[in-house]
Amino acid sequence: MNLIALVLVIGILPSLVCTLFLIGHRVRPHPSWTPRLTKARLFVLVLAGTALLYLSTRHLLIDARDAGARLETYMAAVTFAPCILSGLVALFFKP
Repeated sequence: MNLIALVLVIGILPSLVCTLFLIGHRVRPHPSWTPRLTKARLFVLVLAGTALLYLSTRHLLIDARDAGARLETYMAAVTFAPCILSGLVALFFKP
């Protein structure tokens, strides 16, 4: 299976759900959610950091003349964009 598709299914969708719960908790706090949301926030931040690390190393290591590698990097950036935005939201909406 393709690495990008695997990360998309396993990582990005749960990170979006965790981010929605963080926003919902900020709007209407539920004290019983706090321990689980702390773990969810950590999950989102780790996943976003991993995505940024992957994209930056891929950007640095590809050859500028290799059009296929550049296209794969752009596709990965588009794929990881929701995850990275979720990480930014998780930074500001602390439980």
